[in-house]
Amino acid sequence: MSDLEKLVRRRMQEEYAKGASAKEIAKVVRDLLNNIDLSDDGFDAVAVQGTADRE
Repeated sequence: MSDLEKLVRRRMQEEYAKGASAKEIAKVVRDLLNNIDLSDDGFDAVAVQGTADRE
């Protein structure tokens, strides 16, 4: 499983645990994927950026 898959699964599980609806979970995943910069190798930095605003 890739780092991206792990990140998406973790975020989905976190939102589900909070009681989020399917639409809310889809929005979180969409926002996360839209924030990924594929032009750089710094995926870890993107993972932090993608999760920081939701905590």
